[in-house]
Amino acid sequence: MAVSAFKRLIDMFKESEEPEAAKPREAFYPTPDGKPISAASDENLPVVDIQGLQPVKNWSHPFRVKEKSNPLLQLTSLANATAGFFPLGAGGLWHGGVHFDSGTAGVLEQTSVHCLADGEVVAYRTDKHSAKTVYRVNKVPVMKPFSRNFVLVRHRLEPPRIEGSEKKPPSLVFYSLYMHLQDGSAYEEKPTVERPPFWQQKATYVVPMTAKDKNTVSPEAIGLNVRHQVKKGEVMGLLPRGTAVVVSGEGDYRRLENIPGPFHLLSDTRTLLGYVRMDQLELAEDHYRAKVSLSIYAEAVATSKTLGPKLPKGTQVKVSGEGEFRKLEFVAQFVHFKSLQALREPQVFDEVVVLEKPESIRAGDLIGHIGKYQDYTAEHPEEKLHLEIFSGEDVEAFIAECRAWERELPSKERTWLKLVKGTVVVSHQDRFSDKHPPTASSAHALSDANLLVPKVVLDGLPPTHKIVVPASDGDKACNWYRLDVLLNDAANNLLNGWIKEEVGVTPWVSPWAWDGYEVITDYTSPPEFMASFLRSLKRLTDEQLEHYSPMADVGDKGPVKARLLDIVDRDGDNKITAEELRAVIRVPALAQAMSQLIVCYESEWLYKPQKWDGLDGIFGHGGSTPHLNWLAEKERIKQLSWWAEVAGKVGLPKDGKVHHLHPIGLVGKFNYLKKHPEIFIDGVKIELGFLDLYDGTVIEESDYVAAADVLGCEVEAIKAVAITETGSIGSYFARAGDDKVAAILFERHYFHQLTGGRFDGSNPDISSPVRGGYGVHSAQYRKMVKAYRLSASDALKSASWGRFQIMGRYFSNAGYSSVEDFVRDINRSEKNHLKAFVSFIRADSVLSSAIVKKDWLRFALRYNGPAQDGCDEKMRLNYNELKGI
Repeated sequence: MAVSAFKRLIDMFKESEEPEAAKPREAFYPTPDGKPISAASDENLPVVDIQGLQPVKNWSHPFRVKEKSNPLLQLTSLANATAGFFPLGAGGLWHGGVHFDSGTAGVLEQTSVHCLADGEVVAYRTDKHSAKTVYRVNKVPVMKPFSRNFVLVRHRLEPPRIEGSEKKPPSLVFYSLYMHLQDGSAYEEKPTVERPPFWQQKATYVVPMTAKDKNTVSPEAIGLNVRHQVKKGEVMGLLPRGTAVVVSGEGDYRRLENIPGPFHLLSDTRTLLGYVRMDQLELAEDHYRAKVSLSIYAEAVATSKTLGPKLPKGTQVKVSGEGEFRKLEFVAQFVHFKSLQALREPQVFDEVVVLEKPESIRAGDLIGHIGKYQDYTAEHPEEKLHLEIFSGEDVEAFIAECRAWERELPSKERTWLKLVKGTVVVSHQDRFSDKHPPTASSAHALSDANLLVPKVVLDGLPPTHKIVVPASDGDKACNWYRLDVLLNDAANNLLNGWIKEEVGVTPWVSPWAWDGYEVITDYTSPPEFMASFLRSLKRLTDEQLEHYSPMADVGDKGPVKARLLDIVDRDGDNKITAEELRAVIRVPALAQAMSQLIVCYESEWLYKPQKWDGLDGIFGHGGSTPHLNWLAEKERIKQLSWWAEVAGKVGLPKDGKVHHLHPIGLVGKFNYLKKHPEIFIDGVKIELGFLDLYDGTVIEESDYVAAADVLGCEVEAIKAVAITETGSIGSYFARAGDDKVAAILFERHYFHQLTGGRFDGSNPDISSPVRGGYGVHSAQYRKMVKAYRLSASDALKSASWGRFQIMGRYFSNAGYSSVEDFVRDINRSEKNHLKAFVSFIRADSVLSSAIVKKDWLRFALRYNGPAQDGCDEKMRLNYNELKGI
């Protein structure tokens, strides 16, 4: 099998007389220049303002995975890829990311690519059509396409704040890269396909797949009605779902510009059929208007049959020709603008776009779709995604800081159970139960590698796979878990059986401890990598061995290869083949160990001719013996490169030396942390999925000063409003046993208004035309959860939130695009309460003026409503007290 892997690599560099291989092979991406890697200098690492970049709160797998709850199986699924492993490719060369291709398509839903984590898009490229490489196959030139489209997203990684501490947590800026994405032409061919949210909104729209109009003109179709004029227009046709349209004008109804008339009058060439009688038209500026209901004739004679229903009186048309009957050229049509879905497009096609203002993106948001990539040996293009995560900062120092920080975090942050090498795995017996648990003396095997098992996997086990043994007779309490095909023996056979967690003894570790991770700096050059690989496969002649053995010796001792040999090379032959890599990745503990490698190495997306030319000799390319396919491959590599155009503008080191992290390993490491607060309601712990966890940040005096400066008012005026709204309760509810949650007041009459009163009869406590019935503070989230289950968005809009009690209904005035974003931000940080208040006041001229003038009655009537119940007097008194008046 090793020879087969070698042949796929070498075949690319000769003019083959054999038919093309049926299976695609891995792209050829050697990269480093052989120079030692040093820490980035200030000159090398440009300064870019990223102060507004928020820490990652949410993570997502790039695809819709079938084993979403098990990050270990997400790692092992990568063994299905045809090639493209991390950190060494199937051809023995450095590889900085992982591939998703036809091999992984069987276990993943790969129809669309999604963002790995919260962040901001900083650069992308979208070609209208894929670039092509001209290879020679059987001495015949063949053009093979390859997608060079990519998206680059910037993120910030920080551990949680230590509650009650003013210390800032360690911080690391990192980037995720999504390479070989779909061409722009594919979106034009299918306008209903979802488009990336960071593309620009253009003038083209589409009839959404949710459109529900029907009419008698096209009874079989569903879509959006077309009317004959802007006001009180009659239906004259229908645009089917998915129709792309261009419109002009303003207002609720806008004119269609790219479709000359109703669909039932369109020919196969999209021109209009039919003729009209001139005596039924009157001239109106640059067009004609129908004086009566307008018949459309198939031919220019009165005895001709008519086409479809008549056009309504008042329809605007354009005609051509002479005589009584004229050829119909255009029919004005109008559609309801807000019922259309805007189509986004790249800022520009066929160029690298570096965004002047990065576009915010959330974990799970659409990045794009997998594009086509055809390797030299492939008969047909394949869908392939290359995925990377890297950082230009000092990752080793960040990890050291995290490990120190983690020691001060609460124990609830330790969410991975550490099963050390030598863990006893007791074979299952049918008699095992709560009364007869396994024992260490039962038949068992020993694991042969460390394995971290996330709590989410253990929590998700069925009851038959968990046994709790209480403490007794001096023995500690313990939990037994039945884990199948997760641990392995010395021969890498997967084990099935029970493992024991001794409570207080078996260690739980925090993701922020980075347990098992190590940082490697590697400066092995491509010729050294390749010489080592070819020698291990005994593919070098005696003459070549003499010349290339020194290079091969260096390649054998390279840090990445040496570390991988510890993990992969179980047969001790000092080789790492594609088959060995794939077999190891199928073993969870070993796949996890590989994912814990962080490698500092030059990015393959920085083009340097000399590092690729360094491989010419080993492949026999020279002036007198040119290898055209190797020259073609080097040209492809050049076209794929983007680093030089992007790095200096987004904060990446210009020399390309970055730390590469396993993308799926990093996502799995943090994706299952607690994300939402939990509180007890009627004795039951409830996760509030609509809120983010509170990060511990508070409004400081400097924040109040800055806010007052923006509003042009006094600090005491802002504080007077805050004290009036939430008083001694403060910004958050903090009952014993609960996570902190933003202070709220649920308004049942708002919920009634927003839901049309449809819940008044069944749920009068949360929906009523009469305000009141508030109840105690502890009742607010009971009401919120109950209402949220009935109508989520309306429930969030029906409560006032946070220190300044801003109604969710007015989220836009608070500076948010949705109520969901508003409440998440309010719960995340107290600073966001003040930020929202400033936006809310600035959005209203009455409030802006009243707070400056301290006109408390005018302010309260506007802020709290006509039933302000003495809030004006409370604000005045609070202000006076703060001022010492």
